[in-house]
Amino acid sequence: MKLTEQTRKDNARFFGGDIEKVPSEAITQGLASIMRSKKIVLIATGKNKADAVYNMIHGPKTTACPASVLQNHQDVTVILDEDAAEKL
Repeated sequence: MKLTEQTRKDNARFFGGDIEKVPSEAITQGLASIMRSKKIVLIATGKNKADAVYNMIHGPKTTACPASVLQNHQDVTVILDEDAAEKL
């Protein structure tokens, strides 16, 4: 899928602010196709993921936390470092 210029600008921060280093194409997958998977493995690292991990597992299912839809999947393995797991 070709990325829009705005998406590339938004993601330049992950590439030292240089938009020329941001890929112009990407493979994307929506929640519906993810939920059709037989098994899901989610990996999260860092303190900045702690709220999202907590909400994914213990929060309500809401679009504010897209990963919360995983509460409806029958086979999810979550792998976390200590920082990402600190609120569990």
